[in-house]
Amino acid sequence: MSQSARLAEADQCEKKAAECLKTSMIKLKFNPDYDGAATALERASVCYKNAGDPKKAAKVLQDAAGYYEQTRNGFHAAKARENAAILLRDAGDTTAAFTLLEQAINGYAECGSMDTAALSIDRGVKLVEKDQPEKAIMLYERGLELVQQSDRSKMAGEFLTGITKLSLRLEDYPRAIRSIRMEIEKYAEVKESLRIGQLALGAVLVQLAREDYVAALKEYAWAIQQCPDFERTDDAAACQSLIASYEAGDDSAFQNALRRGNVRSMDNDYLRLQKKLKVPTVVRSEGGLEEDDDDLR
Repeated sequence: MSQSARLAEADQCEKKAAECLKTSMIKLKFNPDYDGAATALERASVCYKNAGDPKKAAKVLQDAAGYYEQTRNGFHAAKARENAAILLRDAGDTTAAFTLLEQAINGYAECGSMDTAALSIDRGVKLVEKDQPEKAIMLYERGLELVQQSDRSKMAGEFLTGITKLSLRLEDYPRAIRSIRMEIEKYAEVKESLRIGQLALGAVLVQLAREDYVAALKEYAWAIQQCPDFERTDDAAACQSLIASYEAGDDSAFQNALRRGNVRSMDNDYLRLQKKLKVPTVVRSEGGLEEDDDDLR
C-alpha cells in the first residue's frame, strides 16, 4: 500500500470516529459511541505510523485514550497512552513520551494491572536513566509505592535494586543505603541469606565510600540482626576484612580485601564504586576524625 493510500485510510478512520461521536434523534442514537470512536482512531494510528508520521499516530492514540476513559475502560486508555509514548520515543521526543508513560502507569495501577504497570515503569526508566537519572529514580519510587500496596515482593525488590544502582551513579549514598536496607528487610522475611550477604557487603562498601567505618560496622551488625545465618558466609568475612583494614588505616590490606572473589563478582555499579575506594590518611568515624601517627608528629 502506498503512503497516499495509507493516509487516505487514516483520514477515513478519523471520519468514522467523528461519526461515532455524533448523536441523532432521528436515528434514535442518544449517546456517543466512544468505544467505536476509539477503535477507529487506533486503526488510524496504525495507518499514520505505516505512512511514516509517528507524531500524528501518537496524537490520535491520545484521543482514543480519552474516549476509552469515557467508557471507564481504564486499561485500554492506559494501553493507548503507552503505545503513543512508544511512537514518540521512536520519533525522538523523550520528554512527551515519558509524560505519557507516567499517565499509562497510573492508569494501569488504578485498574489493578500491576504487572503491566511494572513493565511500563521499566520502559520509562530506560527512556531517562542515562540523561535524567533523578527522574528514573522517581519512577522507581512510584513503582515501589504501587507494588507495596499489592504485596508484590519480587517487583519491589527489582525497583529497590534499580534505585540503588542509580543512586550509586549519582553518588547519592544516603539514598543508596536506604534502598539497600529496605531490600535486606524484604529478603530477611524469606530468610535469603545469600542475597542478604551481597546487599550487606554493598552497604558496607557504600559507607566506606563515605569514609565512615563505624557506620559500615553498624550496617554489618544490623544485617546479622536481620539474618543471623549471614554471619557465617563469605560475604560476612569480606565485610570484616574490609572494615578491619580500613579502621587500621592499612590500604594495602584493604585493597587485598577488595580483590576477594565475592567482592569482585558484584554488579557493575558496585565495581565502579570499588575503584574509588582507598583508605584515607585521615580515617573518619562517627565521633569525628581520627588522625594517623604521622599526622600527630
